Amino acid sequence: MRRVMMIGLVIAMLGFVSNVNAKDDGPDGRGIRAGYQKSFLSVDGEKLTDKSDGFYVGFFKNNKIAPMLRWQSGFEYYQVKGANDFAELKVHYLSIPLSLRLKLGPVYALGGLNGAVRIADSYDSNIAGTLPEIPGIEIPSLTGEPDLSRWDAGAHLGVGFKFLMLGVEARYNWGFVDVIDGMNTEYLQVGACLFF
Repeated sequence: MRRVMMIGLVIAMLGFVSNVNAKDDGPDGRGIRAGYQKSFLSVDGEKLTDKSDGFYVGFFKNNKIAPMLRWQSGFEYYQVKGANDFAELKVHYLSIPLSLRLKLGPVYALGGLNGAVRIADSYDSNIAGTLPEIPGIEIPSLTGEPDLSRWDAGAHLGVGFKFLMLGVEARYNWGFVDVIDGMNTEYLQVGACLFF
């Protein structure tokens, strides 16, 4: 699975590099995006953690395929958090999203795939404090660091609205990779875009 992820990430990077050097598409050609992210961890679509707040920031490039259809590539940084009554996990990712973007006037819809690499993480657990103390017995498996996957990948769908150089956008991402103990990431991004 990790080999497939690495191959996919390399293909995505090559696609991004080729698009950066492609002909500029005018004021709708590239830009930056940033905003608020609500994330959680799930198993088979069932939420296992409370939703947690975070943010994302990134760069994108649109290349024209047809008058209303664009190929969008980019890179971004985002945080995925999962929390419950006993623990909190925060993971920082660098991602390459690839999308098809259909524009109808000022409104557009997009969908695609993304690959990501974990660049940092933090884990805080208070589960040891919630269990009764048993003299001479430690529970290292409950207090140790989780074994996180280095890679993540998923699919996303989104909608946006563009007026002049500014836009607003919402995207939802479903993770495909078991990042920890059979859990997948899911997150909603809502934010602004600046086109240039």
